[in-house]
Amino acid sequence: MKIAAVENNILAIFAGTFAATIASEDIEPQFHALTHFPDRRANAELADLAERLNLFATYIVELWDKACEPIPEPEIETFAWRHVDLTRRYWAAEGRCMNWFITGPARFPVARNEKRMRFPTPSAPI
Repeated sequence: MKIAAVENNILAIFAGTFAATIASEDIEPQFHALTHFPDRRANAELADLAERLNLFATYIVELWDKACEPIPEPEIETFAWRHVDLTRRYWAAEGRCMNWFITGPARFPVARNEKRMRFPTPSAPI
C-alpha cells in the first residue's frame, strides 16, 4: 500500500480522509543552519518521510492480511497524521540548532587563558 509519494520536490500524502502536501521549498529554511545545501537536505527529508509512511502502511496491510480482517483505514490515517505532525515539529526544533560546520569554530581566548594559568600571579602576603 502506498500512501505517500514525492514528485517534483513535493510530498503528497493520502491516507483515508487525511491528505497533505509538503513542498521542498516550504521546509528548506529550517535547514539553513544545518547544511550548506538546504535544498538537498529538504528533498532527502521528504523522501525519508514518504518511505517511513509507506513502510508503515505496508506493515499494517501485511498484518491484517494474516489476520484475514479488513484493512484499518482509520489507524493508517491516524498514524500518518500524527507522524507528519511529529516530523514537522522535529524539523522545527532541529532548525533552531546551529551546526558548528556552518557557524565556524568558537573563538575562545584559549591561548591567553592557558598562559595565565601557567604563570600564576604571586599572592599578596598575609
